[in-house]
Amino acid sequence: MLLKLPPKRAVDQATFLDKDGARLVIKGGKRGDDLKVAIELAMLKILHQLSLCDPVLTENRLLKPVATAIVPARTKPFNAAAFYQTGTGLYVYKKFVDHLYVNDRRTTVGLAPERPYVALCLKERDCDKAIRANLPETHLSTLEDIAGLIEAQSGGKSGLLFNDGFVNIFYVEGRNGEVFAVCVFWDSEDDCRWFVSSRVLGEDGDWGDACQVLCPGTAVL
Repeated sequence: MLLKLPPKRAVDQATFLDKDGARLVIKGGKRGDDLKVAIELAMLKILHQLSLCDPVLTENRLLKPVATAIVPARTKPFNAAAFYQTGTGLYVYKKFVDHLYVNDRRTTVGLAPERPYVALCLKERDCDKAIRANLPETHLSTLEDIAGLIEAQSGGKSGLLFNDGFVNIFYVEGRNGEVFAVCVFWDSEDDCRWFVSSRVLGEDGDWGDACQVLCPGTAVL
Protein backbone atom coordinates (compact mmCIF):
# COMPACT_ATOMS: atom_id res chain seq x y z
CA MET A 1 0.00 0.00 0.00
CA LEU A 2 1.37 3.38 -1.00
CA LEU A 3 1.33 6.19 1.49
CA LYS A 4 0.28 9.56 0.10
CA LEU A 5 2.62 12.17 1.49
CA PRO A 6 1.32 15.68 2.12
CA PRO A 7 2.34 18.14 -0.60
CA LYS A 8 5.28 20.40 0.16
CA ARG A 9 4.63 24.06 0.68
CA ALA A 10 5.85 26.35 -2.05
CA VAL A 11 8.32 28.01 0.30
CA ASP A 12 9.77 24.58 1.19
CA GLN A 13 10.46 23.99 -2.50
CA ALA A 14 11.97 27.41 -3.11
CA THR A 15 15.59 26.36 -3.38
CA PHE A 16 16.76 29.97 -3.65
CA LEU A 17 15.60 30.65 -0.06
CA ASP A 18 17.65 29.70 2.96
CA LYS A 19 15.93 28.91 6.26
CA ASP A 20 16.25 32.45 7.56
CA GLY A 21 14.91 33.91 4.30
CA ALA A 22 11.94 31.54 4.28
CA ARG A 23 11.20 32.41 7.92
CA LEU A 24 11.18 36.12 7.13
CA VAL A 25 8.85 35.63 4.16
CA ILE A 26 6.43 33.54 6.21
CA LYS A 27 6.60 35.84 9.22
CA GLY A 28 5.76 38.93 7.20
CA GLY A 29 7.29 42.36 7.37
CA LYS A 30 8.20 44.25 4.22
CA ARG A 31 9.35 41.17 2.31
CA GLY A 32 6.24 39.29 3.36
CA ASP A 33 4.09 42.20 2.24
CA ASP A 34 5.91 42.29 -1.11
CA LEU A 35 5.21 38.58 -1.56
CA LYS A 36 1.54 39.09 -0.72
CA VAL A 37 1.24 41.89 -3.28
CA ALA A 38 2.98 39.81 -5.96
CA ILE A 39 0.71 36.81 -5.30
CA GLU A 40 -2.45 38.96 -5.34
CA LEU A 41 -1.43 40.62 -8.61
CA ALA A 42 -0.66 37.26 -10.21
CA MET A 43 -4.01 35.85 -9.08
CA LEU A 44 -5.88 38.93 -10.30
CA LYS A 45 -4.23 38.66 -13.70
CA ILE A 46 -5.11 34.95 -13.96
CA LEU A 47 -8.71 35.55 -12.86
CA HIS A 48 -9.00 38.44 -15.31
CA GLN A 49 -7.79 36.25 -18.15
CA LEU A 50 -10.12 33.42 -17.18
CA SER A 51 -13.26 35.49 -16.59
CA LEU A 52 -12.91 38.11 -19.29
CA CYS A 53 -12.14 37.77 -22.94
CA ASP A 54 -10.86 41.15 -24.04
CA PRO A 55 -12.69 41.99 -27.27
CA VAL A 56 -10.67 42.32 -30.45
CA LEU A 57 -11.75 45.54 -32.13
CA THR A 58 -11.81 45.84 -35.91
CA GLU A 59 -12.64 48.68 -38.25
CA ASN A 60 -16.32 49.28 -38.96
CA ARG A 61 -18.29 51.97 -40.73
CA LEU A 62 -17.76 54.51 -37.95
CA LEU A 63 -14.65 53.58 -35.96
CA LYS A 64 -11.12 52.57 -36.88
CA PRO A 65 -8.57 51.26 -34.34
CA VAL A 66 -5.45 53.41 -34.56
CA ALA A 67 -3.44 52.68 -31.41
CA THR A 68 -3.22 50.35 -28.44
CA ALA A 69 -1.71 50.58 -24.98
CA ILE A 70 -1.73 48.89 -21.60
CA VAL A 71 -3.13 50.54 -18.49
CA PRO A 72 -0.48 49.57 -15.90
CA ALA A 73 -1.39 47.26 -13.03
CA ARG A 74 -2.15 48.99 -9.75
CA THR A 75 0.00 47.81 -6.86
CA LYS A 76 -1.47 50.28 -4.39
CA PRO A 77 -5.08 51.19 -3.52
CA PHE A 78 -6.73 53.86 -5.67
CA ASN A 79 -9.04 56.55 -4.33
CA ALA A 80 -11.08 58.23 -7.08
CA ALA A 81 -12.15 61.12 -4.85
CA ALA A 82 -8.52 61.90 -4.05
CA PHE A 83 -7.27 61.61 -7.64
CA TYR A 84 -9.98 63.63 -9.40
CA GLN A 85 -9.21 66.96 -7.76
CA THR A 86 -8.38 70.18 -9.57
CA GLY A 87 -4.74 71.01 -9.04
CA THR A 88 -1.36 70.95 -10.73
CA GLY A 89 -1.62 69.00 -13.98
CA LEU A 90 -5.35 68.31 -13.75
CA TYR A 91 -8.61 70.28 -13.96
CA VAL A 92 -11.83 68.47 -13.03
CA TYR A 93 -15.21 69.91 -13.99
CA LYS A 94 -17.95 69.84 -11.35
CA LYS A 95 -20.42 68.05 -13.60
CA PHE A 96 -17.97 65.17 -13.96
CA VAL A 97 -17.78 64.91 -10.17
CA ASP A 98 -21.58 65.00 -9.93
CA HIS A 99 -22.33 62.64 -12.83
CA LEU A 100 -19.87 59.99 -11.65
CA TYR A 101 -20.52 60.62 -7.91
CA VAL A 102 -16.76 60.93 -7.50
CA ASN A 103 -16.87 62.33 -3.97
CA ASP A 104 -18.80 59.27 -2.79
CA ARG A 105 -16.04 56.98 -4.03
CA ARG A 106 -13.85 57.49 -1.01
CA THR A 107 -13.39 53.80 -0.38
CA THR A 108 -10.11 52.90 -1.99
CA VAL A 109 -10.07 50.31 -4.73
CA GLY A 110 -7.44 47.64 -4.18
CA LEU A 111 -5.00 46.02 -6.54
CA ALA A 112 -5.91 45.72 -10.20
CA PRO A 113 -4.25 43.85 -13.08
CA GLU A 114 -3.00 45.59 -16.20
CA ARG A 115 -5.68 46.19 -18.82
CA PRO A 116 -5.35 46.57 -22.61
CA TYR A 117 -6.93 49.62 -24.25
CA VAL A 118 -7.66 50.66 -27.82
CA ALA A 119 -7.97 54.14 -29.30
CA LEU A 120 -10.41 54.39 -32.21
CA CYS A 121 -10.60 57.17 -34.75
CA LEU A 122 -14.12 58.52 -35.26
CA LYS A 123 -14.36 58.53 -39.07
CA GLU A 124 -17.35 60.85 -39.31
CA ARG A 125 -19.49 63.04 -37.13
CA ASP A 126 -22.02 61.05 -35.11
CA CYS A 127 -23.86 60.73 -31.80
CA ASP A 128 -23.19 58.71 -28.64
CA LYS A 129 -25.88 56.17 -29.49
CA ALA A 130 -24.32 55.38 -32.87
CA ILE A 131 -20.79 55.27 -31.46
CA ARG A 132 -21.77 52.86 -28.69
CA ALA A 133 -23.63 50.67 -31.19
CA ASN A 134 -20.32 50.23 -33.04
CA LEU A 135 -18.38 49.28 -29.90
CA PRO A 136 -18.27 45.85 -28.22
CA GLU A 137 -20.71 45.16 -25.41
CA THR A 138 -17.88 45.43 -22.87
CA HIS A 139 -16.84 48.95 -23.89
CA LEU A 140 -17.35 50.77 -20.58
CA SER A 141 -14.30 52.25 -18.88
CA THR A 142 -13.61 52.79 -15.19
CA LEU A 143 -12.36 55.84 -13.36
CA GLU A 144 -9.28 53.79 -12.43
CA ASP A 145 -8.53 53.11 -16.13
CA ILE A 146 -8.86 56.76 -17.10
CA ALA A 147 -6.66 57.83 -14.19
CA GLY A 148 -4.04 55.29 -15.24
CA LEU A 149 -3.93 56.68 -18.78
CA ILE A 150 -3.68 60.25 -17.51
CA GLU A 151 -0.90 59.26 -15.09
CA ALA A 152 0.98 57.59 -17.96
CA GLN A 153 0.93 60.93 -19.80
CA SER A 154 1.57 63.34 -16.94
CA GLY A 155 2.69 66.72 -18.17
CA GLY A 156 1.00 66.10 -21.53
CA LYS A 157 3.61 63.71 -22.88
CA SER A 158 2.75 61.44 -25.81
CA GLY A 159 0.79 58.24 -25.36
CA LEU A 160 -2.59 56.71 -26.15
CA LEU A 161 -4.51 59.89 -25.32
CA PHE A 162 -4.63 62.81 -27.74
CA ASN A 163 -2.43 65.54 -26.25
CA ASP A 164 -3.05 68.17 -28.94
CA GLY A 165 -6.26 69.67 -27.59
CA PHE A 166 -8.60 67.24 -29.32
CA VAL A 167 -11.04 65.21 -27.23
CA ASN A 168 -10.64 61.67 -25.92
CA ILE A 169 -14.02 60.04 -25.29
CA PHE A 170 -14.76 57.32 -22.72
CA TYR A 171 -18.06 55.81 -21.64
CA VAL A 172 -18.41 55.31 -17.89
CA GLU A 173 -21.24 54.02 -15.72
CA GLY A 174 -22.48 56.38 -13.03
CA ARG A 175 -25.14 56.11 -10.37
CA ASN A 176 -28.05 53.71 -10.91
CA GLY A 177 -26.46 52.29 -14.05
CA GLU A 178 -26.67 55.50 -16.10
CA VAL A 179 -23.84 55.79 -18.62
CA PHE A 180 -22.09 59.11 -19.28
CA ALA A 181 -19.62 60.26 -21.89
CA VAL A 182 -16.37 61.33 -20.24
CA CYS A 183 -14.20 63.85 -22.12
CA VAL A 184 -10.46 64.12 -21.49
CA PHE A 185 -8.26 66.67 -23.26
CA TRP A 186 -4.91 68.40 -22.82
CA ASP A 187 -4.67 72.20 -22.82
CA SER A 188 -1.11 73.14 -23.75
CA GLU A 189 -1.70 76.83 -24.40
CA ASP A 190 -2.95 78.27 -21.12
CA ASP A 191 -3.05 75.80 -18.26
CA CYS A 192 -0.77 72.98 -19.39
CA ARG A 193 -2.89 70.35 -17.69
CA TRP A 194 -5.43 67.61 -18.40
CA PHE A 195 -9.11 68.54 -18.32
CA VAL A 196 -11.76 65.99 -17.37
CA SER A 197 -15.46 66.58 -17.96
CA SER A 198 -18.59 64.59 -18.76
CA ARG A 199 -21.96 64.94 -20.37
CA VAL A 200 -25.29 63.16 -20.54
CA LEU A 201 -25.40 60.97 -23.64
CA GLY A 202 -26.59 63.00 -26.63
CA GLU A 203 -26.76 66.18 -24.53
CA ASP A 204 -24.69 68.41 -26.82
CA GLY A 205 -25.30 66.78 -30.19
CA ASP A 206 -22.75 64.84 -32.22
CA TRP A 207 -19.04 64.30 -31.71
CA GLY A 208 -16.79 65.58 -34.48
CA ASP A 209 -14.41 63.43 -36.49
CA ALA A 210 -11.42 65.05 -34.77
CA CYS A 211 -12.22 63.06 -31.61
CA GLN A 212 -11.10 59.59 -30.67
CA VAL A 213 -12.96 56.96 -28.66
CA LEU A 214 -11.20 54.74 -26.12
CA CYS A 215 -12.33 51.44 -24.65
CA PRO A 216 -10.93 48.23 -23.13
CA GLY A 217 -9.82 45.63 -25.65
CA THR A 218 -7.18 44.74 -28.18
CA ALA A 219 -6.77 45.33 -31.90
CA VAL A 220 -4.59 44.23 -34.78
CA LEU A 221 -3.29 47.42 -36.37
